[in-house]
Amino acid sequence: MSAVHVLDTLRDCLTRHRLLRQDACLVAAVSGGSDSMALLAALHHLQQQIGFSLHACHVQHGLRGMDSLEDETLVYSFCLNRGIPLTVHTADLGGDLHLPGMETRARNCRRAFYAEAMAAVSADAVLLAHHQNDQTETLLLHLLRGAGTNGLSGMKEAVPFGGGLLLRPFLDLSKAELTAALHHWRIPHREDASNQEALTLRNALRLRVLPLLEELSPGCSGRMAQTARLLQQDENALSGQAYLLRTSSHLRTDGGLHAFFLPALQDTPKAIAVRALRQWMEDGLNRAGVTRSEMSLSAEDSENLLTFALSHNAPSRSLNLPGSLQVFKGSRWLHLIRQDGAPLVACQPPQALSLADSLPNGYTELNSGAPAPAQQSPIPFVPIVLPGWDTGDPRYHLALTCTMEIPETPPANARTAYVPLPLLPGCVLRSPLPGDTIHPLGAPGEKPLRRYLTDRKIDPPFRPHLPVLARGDTILWIPGLCTAHPLAYQPDTPCLRLTLQQIPPYLTTTHKGDERHG
Repeated sequence: MSAVHVLDTLRDCLTRHRLLRQDACLVAAVSGGSDSMALLAALHHLQQQIGFSLHACHVQHGLRGMDSLEDETLVYSFCLNRGIPLTVHTADLGGDLHLPGMETRARNCRRAFYAEAMAAVSADAVLLAHHQNDQTETLLLHLLRGAGTNGLSGMKEAVPFGGGLLLRPFLDLSKAELTAALHHWRIPHREDASNQEALTLRNALRLRVLPLLEELSPGCSGRMAQTARLLQQDENALSGQAYLLRTSSHLRTDGGLHAFFLPALQDTPKAIAVRALRQWMEDGLNRAGVTRSEMSLSAEDSENLLTFALSHNAPSRSLNLPGSLQVFKGSRWLHLIRQDGAPLVACQPPQALSLADSLPNGYTELNSGAPAPAQQSPIPFVPIVLPGWDTGDPRYHLALTCTMEIPETPPANARTAYVPLPLLPGCVLRSPLPGDTIHPLGAPGEKPLRRYLTDRKIDPPFRPHLPVLARGDTILWIPGLCTAHPLAYQPDTPCLRLTLQQIPPYLTTTHKGDERHG
């Protein structure tokens, strides 16, 4: 019955992930041991029924001499007799299994090869033969290292990998069940003698600790694997809530910005808040091109990040993190930047937009400077997305709408600006440039824009991305933040009314009335 159970387990896994179909392409990672040979044999049985494409791959590490070559020969013979295409990768890692870090080097080598093997045949998934006993060992390893729920969840059945999935269909099966199925099918296998040596902590747990635990509490291996499954359900739920929190609060533009909205963390359970920050960090590390070995935050890093984000009296406004990155805490946003102050992703400033040229086609009164009609004349609704804020996600766009008006009163705040028609030629929407100056309404004179932004406590990471309306090096308007003296209210003057449709994230507060007209 073990063979039937193994086939049913594999069939159910492929069905869950929509891979039990004729046009699927699967790659089996095969070492020659009993577990992976059972996987390959089970896949071959299902292939005969379904007709999907099946490939095998084998890594020759070059660490065990003739034993390694005999493993390869066994896998080659099995695949040749059954018409299964086999790809072999010779790693030549050098040294021997006893060297520190060799297990990690070998695992990284295998993972890289699996991705290459998948890409070579456009596979939907690569399948590994990890089983229940492996899961128990993983749980104990992570427990000894002080892992949280994610680590104690053990290995996942399916994770994104290469151009598809990495599948572990046998996590609910014991090694004994796989071995029994292999015997039923009368398929040979080879055992790695190094697995019987306590060379690594995992091997020591397998050879010394788990047998003792089974003696003290028979069946505990299966129960510990069940614990991992239950914790995985909890982790999935918490991570899902963290994802919703992050995506509803996370700001990311096509430029170098990578920021998290701090008020979203207030009154959020710690378990969700810390996961949201970790997801945000990992997304940023991916964007920054940080290597995977540097990507994971330790438990201490995560705790420090959450404490820093929520503290109202932090001694510093920045916190260094792995990958030569830094978190900067602004008034309402947490920014991920590089430790030298550079943005997360280097980018070219967005192209300046001529205000007149950005208006809807056919609205010639403004472009020609002709007198405005006495009645208000709405321009057809075509929003102007501000430079640098066309993010690909409408939630994070900043857009203006336009109307031709003769204003009767000054605008209520800096989210609206009236541009007199004679000023319109030469007005551009762009990002700040060196040498820009601004004369805010109500101020005694002009000042450098950089000094004004410092005085207003605008987060430094936002400053290169601010949208401004400029004429030459004179700033006329910073949408939502400041209106300059040249746009002072002029009665009976035909104007183009610009209205910002969203509350911009760079404001230090969103309380009603805090946006300044000057």
